[in-house]
Amino acid sequence: MIYMYVFILVLSIASGWAMLWHTPKLALREKMQKQKKQVSIIIPARNEEKNLPILLASVQKQTYKPLEILVIDDYSEDQTAQVAREYGATVVQVQRDEREWFGKAAACWYGAQAAAGDTFLFLDADIFFPGSDSLARMIANFQEDTVLSIQPYHTIRKSYENLSVIFNILVLAGMNQFSILGKRLPAAGAFGPTLLCSRSAYFQVGGHKRVRHNIMENIALGQIFIEQEFPVQLYSGKDVLHFRMYPDGIAHLFEGWSKSFASGSVATHLFIMICSGLWISGAFISGLYLIFSGFQLLAWFGYFAFFLSFLRMARTAGNFSVLLSFFYPLLFSYFVCVFIWSAIKTFVLKSVSWKGRKIEL
Repeated sequence: MIYMYVFILVLSIASGWAMLWHTPKLALREKMQKQKKQVSIIIPARNEEKNLPILLASVQKQTYKPLEILVIDDYSEDQTAQVAREYGATVVQVQRDEREWFGKAAACWYGAQAAAGDTFLFLDADIFFPGSDSLARMIANFQEDTVLSIQPYHTIRKSYENLSVIFNILVLAGMNQFSILGKRLPAAGAFGPTLLCSRSAYFQVGGHKRVRHNIMENIALGQIFIEQEFPVQLYSGKDVLHFRMYPDGIAHLFEGWSKSFASGSVATHLFIMICSGLWISGAFISGLYLIFSGFQLLAWFGYFAFFLSFLRMARTAGNFSVLLSFFYPLLFSYFVCVFIWSAIKTFVLKSVSWKGRKIEL
């Protein structure tokens, strides 16, 4: 029994390391300001009056100035458009027939059609630039014949937001590029919150109109870019792009993750799926063995070993709480519940909800 426990624990910790081995960050480039690209920042927005001031204020502080900032108002029911104008952004109103097409992909497509720049940077409204050189670093690392996508670093302000930790870790791992196998696995696509590409490449592949029926639009669009020989470069966003996910409460967090997580997992490579399954199993086994062994020393050692490995991964994805991370079996339990509900809504009910809209899949 003890030998089996030790074997499973070691295997699960090793699997965690294998699936999230290295998370590359944008390199510091000399003479970044010599880049002359005309960047259109395109921000799809629905009911984002709270998030937009944070993002737009951070854009205003950038040393590299974009050509324009477009906020694509997707029939918001709050002051999204007014707030955007107050910060100097141009507001584009989505025009569409709700029976045909609506949502983020539609907003991105309308934004691209209205944009004047030779380079498009699509940003979710809950993102912000933590430093004044963030945009310059992105442009300096961008190559014309590629696509650049960054998973923002999650900044935590309220305790319940730590419930996102497993999801954030698996979003990084699930893109297939950060494992011990590195570039030998094909990229799953592009991260949802950001996409940087040339104007010509975007319209050449058909843009977001090509993925109009995909709830995970950037994963699907990233795959199209790759198929048409525009490699997708994936990075971790620490010190370059940050975000705060679902600040409006735990119900908003549950709805946000359940709307799309099961769909996104389909693009994950089998190797990563196996590693993540073993890793999740190890989290439960270490917790259960601690209880059923009567809190013996060996069980504490195993629990603490998994905790240290888990903490490394959590801190790669965001500034998640060390204290709450110590109770990781509860965090994994929450993840499993949300994932099961997401799978039911996605594959059985074929319908999800987000920001007051029901989306048929």
